[in-house]
Amino acid sequence: MMKKTILLTPVIAIAIVSMLFSCIDSEKDLYDPSYQTSNPMGDGFAAPDGFNWATTSNVKVNVEVNAQTDDEFYYVVEIYDTNPIISPNAHLLDKGVAKGNEPYTSEISIESTIKTIFVKEITPTGLATIRTAEIADGIANCNFKTTTPSIRSLAATTRGFTTITDPNPDDTSLFPLECPSNIENFNAEKCVEGNSYKVTSSTKRISLWIKNIKLYITEDIELSEQIYLTEGSCLYILPGKKVSMPQAQNNGQANCMITIGTGATLTVTKTIQLDNNYKLYNLGTITAEKLICTNSSTFFNAGTANIEDRLSGENGQSTISNSGNLKAEEIYAQGNSHIINTGTIEAEETVINSTGASWVNEGSWTTEDMKISAWNDYCYNKCKLIVTDEFEMTEGHLIVDGGGFVQCKELYMNNAKIELGAKALFEITEKAKYGYQDKDKGFKGTGAEKALLIIKKAVAKTLSPNLIHYSGNLQIVCSDHVIEKIDDWNICWTMTGGAEWGEEGKNTVSIPESECSNGYNGGTPTPPVNPEFPIEVEDNQNYTYLFEDQWPLYGDYDMNDIVLTIQKRQIFTNKKNKVTKFELSIDLSAAGATKSIGAAIMLDNVPATAITQSVEFNDKTLVRNFNLNNNNIENGQDYAVIPLFDDAHKVLGRDRYEQINTFSDYAGNTKPKNISFSIVFNNPTISAEAFNINKLNVFIIVDGNRNQRKEIHVAGYQPTKLANTDLFGGNNDNSHSGSKKYYISKENLAWGIMVPSNFKWPLEYVNIKTAYSQFGDWVTSGGTENEKWWNDFDVNKVFQTNKN
Repeated sequence: MMKKTILLTPVIAIAIVSMLFSCIDSEKDLYDPSYQTSNPMGDGFAAPDGFNWATTSNVKVNVEVNAQTDDEFYYVVEIYDTNPIISPNAHLLDKGVAKGNEPYTSEISIESTIKTIFVKEITPTGLATIRTAEIADGIANCNFKTTTPSIRSLAATTRGFTTITDPNPDDTSLFPLECPSNIENFNAEKCVEGNSYKVTSSTKRISLWIKNIKLYITEDIELSEQIYLTEGSCLYILPGKKVSMPQAQNNGQANCMITIGTGATLTVTKTIQLDNNYKLYNLGTITAEKLICTNSSTFFNAGTANIEDRLSGENGQSTISNSGNLKAEEIYAQGNSHIINTGTIEAEETVINSTGASWVNEGSWTTEDMKISAWNDYCYNKCKLIVTDEFEMTEGHLIVDGGGFVQCKELYMNNAKIELGAKALFEITEKAKYGYQDKDKGFKGTGAEKALLIIKKAVAKTLSPNLIHYSGNLQIVCSDHVIEKIDDWNICWTMTGGAEWGEEGKNTVSIPESECSNGYNGGTPTPPVNPEFPIEVEDNQNYTYLFEDQWPLYGDYDMNDIVLTIQKRQIFTNKKNKVTKFELSIDLSAAGATKSIGAAIMLDNVPATAITQSVEFNDKTLVRNFNLNNNNIENGQDYAVIPLFDDAHKVLGRDRYEQINTFSDYAGNTKPKNISFSIVFNNPTISAEAFNINKLNVFIIVDGNRNQRKEIHVAGYQPTKLANTDLFGGNNDNSHSGSKKYYISKENLAWGIMVPSNFKWPLEYVNIKTAYSQFGDWVTSGGTENEKWWNDFDVNKVFQTNKN
């Protein structure tokens, strides 16, 4: 409304003065179409040509369900703006049914800033999964039939891993069962290169000076110092024999070997260190405080190994291979060392801390804590890995083979990648904490069949974009997860490339129990049934319509002359996805005008002839001045026009035209008035998209409901047949029926806008760009900047945040 900046103390006086000026402006509008009022946004302020003022956009959606073409039962398809499993505020955008040979196709209206939608498929047996669909050029496609082919074959997976050939435990040249006959007792002073000697219990010290000596331990011995072997020499601890020594930090020269036979033991009080291609092979039992492998040395255990402190591969292509039972407080790999397990390992801590080290588990590995870091790219779990406390991956890479299993209590990932093969299972029993992951990092399913990721709870170390990425042939089951996005420009996690979210207790992927895997039982399917019809879509998102009442002249642009807020839309559809019933609930929230104003909705995609049953209102007394037919829609219209009210002030309980709910602390303020109606279609032929928010043409009627009436619509929406279009192009208006340019000014400004939120409208006389600092740039940029301008406002200049 055109309100001058004359402020009298009583509110009623303000209303009277405003009404007088309104009448003057209306007269000039009527008799002088060349008369213009000044630009309320300031001289030179204009929107670019072509700006449509839309805050939502239309998206065509195509969904293929994972059904056979001859399936007799319908699948339910639901479309959301975020993941409904983890977000209680997920907004249901659409819902319908599909079959294998009947894809679900629809058109939805969503906020323009949303680039990804979430599609939920509910099977006839009650199971449910969710996938994402990216929006490109106004189209979103989702195919639940799509599976990702195997990206990584076994050969490709092991590329970069060192091939390790373990010694043969049956090879008696390595593990002799007895001492050769007719050999002399060991005497270090009398050894001859290339000869073999027998070591008895009388020996207290083994320190060689001659190369290529073979020593056979035939009796239990207790050495007073470490063993020192010369180059090419071997020490064989025969089956059942026991050897103990205080430490072995310098075991000798290059290419030496110690083997421990079945039932034999080697006990080292402190540290044993292998160096220079040194080999330590065990079929019996070895006990040490520490065991360190360096410089291409090898420790092979097919018996029992008890390492009280650290077992480590330090550098230089050293190798630790276990096919027996091994316990250690810490297992550590750095440099270019390699660790492989085909047996059973228990440790308190496992650390892979170098780029070149490799870790391969083909057996059972249980560790309290595990850390993979330093850009390591060669960690490979083929069987069972259990981390009883924290699994930390910082700039690391873990591959879990098909059928492999990983379980941890807590997981921390920062710029790390975990690849899961077909039927692999990764389970986090307490909490996953995510740092930052590049786009190619995170969890990825690489097999021909789905891998399964089970997470009890997922949180952010710090809430920020790129926390985690889920991709490939993977199903995630998690009901307590960090939010998908901070806003539409800061996405916390993504789900792409066939990855999907399973609903706990209803997910579609099960993993069988095996020697390597604990397995996981997915949802239990029920006997297949069709859903109950009609399908109901309930949209509880608020949409607020703001109008200036002075068209075709500018007003003060506080955008509060009439404020309408949609509270709920409900659409009911049949098995053909045609609408059987439509219900709308809308509030008259404010009337800043000081004149008679009515309101209605034209359904731009619903012909008036399609309404064959009477529209039901919660209060029909509000629309007495509309000329309605027997079905309670307006006469003389091509499209269905549903009246809302014919006098806003009377609806809000006033018998005079004063401003209502636009001043703070005014005793005359009142609660919004709810208006609701329903339409039933006996012979459904109209699709749900006809009732999308973008297809609801909400408008106001100024100065009485008469023929050739003054209608004011949201920018870009067409007038009804009863509108006075002779006013087009006059005064400040620049509408053209021929080019379908409606209710846009010569500076491309609007008299009506829709905001997809429970909007806080400006107080009386407060220009909207003053209350909303980002509004101006949104307009002048043609909607490309500040796309959610309504989230940034001055709490002292909007009505709903004041004491009213």
